[in-house]
Amino acid sequence: MSQADLAQQIGVSRQSVAKWEAEKSYPEMDKLTKICDLFGCSLDDLVRGDLAGREAASAGSSVVEELAACEGQAVVEGVPTDAWGYDEHMRRRAWDVAAAVAVVILGFEAGINFATMGPNVNPSPFVIFFSIGVAMALLLVKPTWKEHRAFLEGHPHIDDFYASEQKDRARSAKGGVVVGAVVLVIVGLNVPGLFGWFQQCTFAALAMFGCFALAAALVVYAVMMDRRTNVARYNRLFAAPPAAEPDAVKAPTADDTVAS
Repeated sequence: MSQADLAQQIGVSRQSVAKWEAEKSYPEMDKLTKICDLFGCSLDDLVRGDLAGREAASAGSSVVEELAACEGQAVVEGVPTDAWGYDEHMRRRAWDVAAAVAVVILGFEAGINFATMGPNVNPSPFVIFFSIGVAMALLLVKPTWKEHRAFLEGHPHIDDFYASEQKDRARSAKGGVVVGAVVLVIVGLNVPGLFGWFQQCTFAALAMFGCFALAAALVVYAVMMDRRTNVARYNRLFAAPPAAEPDAVKAPTADDTVAS
């Protein structure tokens, strides 16, 4: 098995595997457990034992289980499952980004309302409330961005574990949410006429922009939830490029030191 093969199956870069072999760094605990699952050994055998002399894998293992082990996947009744926590991570990310979009729109709405209060337009409230909305959105997005970057570094490649039915459901849900968002926008535009109260800082204005914020958040969430099932897109956009280094990296020897 080459370094690239092992790196792909446990979700790291080939450079990391090369450093492990050269004893320049060591795998983290979650990577160690994946290696144990991949080669069918215990953690104690991997760290302190002699895997070269261990017995071959049991002949009772099914073809599906052996294939899933090579792919770095867990198997439940022959069906590959998410062994990386990818789905949960992408769901949290979609929720946080959608909430940040809604907060920005609500901050804009509050700024417009308070800026137009009174006989004269005062831009100061708009700047203050819109800035608050942007700041709150950044507070939501910044931890999500850091978590996502860490996830990408630890999992540059994910094997596609979604069934076709799951992808179809996500695509259908996105279409339904987009239709619902359009309805919300139409309702929001008609709220002032329905209530006849559209004045400065009224319930109608709050309801209108609230509909806009909810519609935008729903669309962002639905689109990201649909894209999460496109694992090939994730691998294409975020996977680490192949390294232009030899497959084996050796630690410097005494002869190398003398020659240098």
